[in-house]
Amino acid sequence: VDTDQAEVPAKSKTPIKTRGITTAVPVDAAQSECAAWCEDFASCPLPVLAESNIRSDTMPDSQPLPMINRLLNGLPRRSRNAVLQSTECIDLLMGDILCERGERCDNVYFPLSGLLSLVWLITGHAALETRLIGNEGMFGSTLALGVQRAPQRVVVQGSGTALRMSTEQFLQNLREHAELSRIVNRYMYVVSEQLAQTAACNRFHEVESRLARRLLMSHDHARFDHFRLTHQNLAEMLGVLRSAVSIAASTLQQRGLIHYSRGEITVLDRAGLEESACECYARGIADYNNLHLSV
Repeated sequence: VDTDQAEVPAKSKTPIKTRGITTAVPVDAAQSECAAWCEDFASCPLPVLAESNIRSDTMPDSQPLPMINRLLNGLPRRSRNAVLQSTECIDLLMGDILCERGERCDNVYFPLSGLLSLVWLITGHAALETRLIGNEGMFGSTLALGVQRAPQRVVVQGSGTALRMSTEQFLQNLREHAELSRIVNRYMYVVSEQLAQTAACNRFHEVESRLARRLLMSHDHARFDHFRLTHQNLAEMLGVLRSAVSIAASTLQQRGLIHYSRGEITVLDRAGLEESACECYARGIADYNNLHLSV
């Protein structure tokens, strides 16, 4: 993977949220953080492998991690720069719905930080999360199959930033850049593996190990060791009763792995949390490693 910095053109001003404060700053300033890939991290194919290695008790909680998109970072420098010219950096605000199932996809999203959640709705039941998208991937990859309708509802599950590209520009980039088409196709294959893995996980693994896996996935994409998830959020994500999440979270907290208070979760012992998670977590990392190392 080429580690040269991407060249992002200056654009007009747009609101950028920073630590809860909305300010108007030039997009080129925001994109210098969002899209200028950091050489120290560019060689790592998955955010968990880079970010978790530098987290430590001695690192100030206020020190943010670099923001990149691993999928775009897998492109050769020239193709990456060309693709970035048709993107804009936007805020992802928790709870926002980017697209409803069956709606036409007007844009695709490449998260830089934060999380997108794909949820399935069944009449008479709470929404069920089927997949998470962080800076290892994108939303809108099915456009490469000629399908312009969203397969599921897409909700921002963790605030952050993303690169947004119009559907027309994305399809044009697929036609003009074979490397982008190739990596998007490989990404869709990994997604299909992940969906099958999640189905098996939901059927065979205990709530506690599934909860540990879900917290690790949120931690991988959070910029700090703490993030917000209520018991109700987690129950809907895991497809279980809220009481089951309460019991599992209490067990993890008693073991000193996390601290939970009023929807705020702090990871205290990541290594212990990894030991508590089911095998699906490590397998997911391996899937994304194979995606990037084989391109």
